[in-house]
Amino acid sequence: MSVEQAPVSNRYQEVVTRLYYSSKYDFVGVALRENQSPHLTRWIHVLGNINERWRRIVLRRGIGLAGLVVQTGHPFLNNEILQLDYRDQFYCPIARLEQLTNVVAVPIKKAPFNQVVGVLLAGYREHKKEMNDQDIQKLSQYLH
Repeated sequence: MSVEQAPVSNRYQEVVTRLYYSSKYDFVGVALRENQSPHLTRWIHVLGNINERWRRIVLRRGIGLAGLVVQTGHPFLNNEILQLDYRDQFYCPIARLEQLTNVVAVPIKKAPFNQVVGVLLAGYREHKKEMNDQDIQKLSQYLH
């Protein structure tokens, strides 16, 4: 991580921490685009993880749930994410590794052009609660 990225990274670490501890989500994470390779996105901050394998996941634009959020700039939710297999357009490796059943993901946009630079994802294990538009609103509020 470069020196200029550190304040940005710290800000998103605070977002993840605040959201995780003020909500009942089992998992919260932020993935950001890499400056050197803008088509690659990596998870940089997570809380509630059950292992460290999330560190090896590289998201590709337009592939998987988080990749589609980065590409389209639109939020996404799924209450049966583990039903999808790796061939599905919405397959989500982080959900599989972290055993998440319900997930919501919102784009992280950078001013002044509203360019998507990452994704904020939250999820539950064991179908504790169905995700809905209120979850999208909640995550979006934490980014502002």
